[in-house]
Parts: sequence; C-alpha cells; structure tokens
Amino acid sequence: MKQHKLLLILGLASLGLLTAPNPAKAFTLVDRTGFTDTDFENLRKNGEFSELFVAEGRIGDRSGAGTYELSINNASGTPVEERQFNWLPNTLVDFSLEYTGNEVTYTVGDRTLTSTALTGSISDIFLRTYAQKDGLTSPDNQNNFVQLSNIQLYENGSNVGQTITSLASSGTATNSDTDYIQLSNISSGFKLTGQTLFNWEGTAPTFSNLAYQIKVGNTTPKSVPEPGTVGAILLTTVISVGYGKTKKLKSKQN
Repeated sequence: MKQHKLLLILGLASLGLLTAPNPAKAFTLVDRTGFTDTDFENLRKNGEFSELFVAEGRIGDRSGAGTYELSINNASGTPVEERQFNWLPNTLVDFSLEYTGNEVTYTVGDRTLTSTALTGSISDIFLRTYAQKDGLTSPDNQNNFVQLSNIQLYENGSNVGQTITSLASSGTATNSDTDYIQLSNISSGFKLTGQTLFNWEGTAPTFSNLAYQIKVGNTTPKSVPEPGTVGAILLTTVISVGYGKTKKLKSKQN
C-alpha cells in the first residue's frame, strides 16, 4: 500500500512541477571565472549561444580618422554602425547600451550609434574585456588595462537598476588577459549603463588589442516536456497503482 501511495504522490508531484507556470525571474549572474575566448567560441560552435549583435569599444588608432573605435556589429562580426573616438589614458567615459527588441542604441561619451537592422528576442549578455601583453605594439608599450565599472542593468524599461560587478583585464610582460561576465535570463528589452576606462604606458596599443565587447544573444533553452508527455507520466502512474491493487486483490482471492 505504501508503495502505491508513493507512486501516486511522485506522479502527481511530477505533473505539478512540469505544468506549474514559471514566474518571471530577474537576471542571473553566471560565474565565468577563468572563462576564455576558446570557451566562448565552443559555446557558439556547439549551438549553446547565438549572437544577435555586439557593441564594441576598442583602442583603434585614436586619431579621429581612419580605423573606427566604436561599433555595433552583427553576428558575423561586421560593423553595421561605427564611430571614431579619441580615448585618453586613465579617463573614465560613460557608456550605455539600450535594446528595445527592434532597435539598438549604443552611446559612449558624446558619440551615439543606432541600428534597427538587428532585431529579435534575447536571453543573455556576455561582457568581455581584453588587454594585450607588453611590447606587442612597440617595445615601450606596457601595463595595458581596460575596465568596465559602475555597471547597472535595467530590465523591461524599469527605472531601477541592478548592480553588476566590475570587469577588468590587465596585460603583463608575459601574458595578454581576457575576462568575461555572463548575464542570463534577460528579457528582450534592457538598458545597460556604466563607465569604461582604457590605460597604458608608453606607446598606445592599436586596433582591438585593448578592447571590450558587449555580446547580446540567446542561449539554447532547456527542453520542456510537451503536454502529452506530462499526461503520459500521470497515466503511467495511475495505471501502475491500479495494476498493483488488482494484482494484490487477485492474490487474496486465490
């Protein structure tokens, strides 16, 4: 009898767990300590994350002409919007990235980039910083550093921001440095604000050798049993309990 009750309880519990509505959840911060570019590319190759767009800030050539320093890129890495920006060493610059579901607005300092070419639902944001090691640009280039700080995430048009931990990368004499933060369970509309800082000593690095990216897209959703599967679980449980009772009754009659 106890076994029959246990089967019935487990079956009903499974039905309740699988059919209960999922309440709206705030974003979650995923621990990505030690995460590398190789790890990120493996997520993409395995279909676990697909980019919708990337907002980028990079050292470029800081000349106000020539190569760009700010861009909104599509999933292939091609800029759909780009701007010039003269980064100054050890200087905090405000930034914001807003996505409404059909428009991207990316502002750094006094420069604003917008695009309506990248639309769709999203669930996750990866923040990445990268600093090259000493001496790659010139022998006297050293102590390259990039940081995203005072980060706030506003979800669904909310005017209450949620604080995100700072992210920074520091190049050394022997190694370049890459760091990641992942924000998961993001609703389609969001605004991300904060400050960025580039620093170096000697000759400045160039192109994307000192940079950050905000990678926006989707992780693969976990599979949820179809209603038919849920019903089958309950039906199997009920049949099992009924069969057990019938078998026990026949044993008594014999």
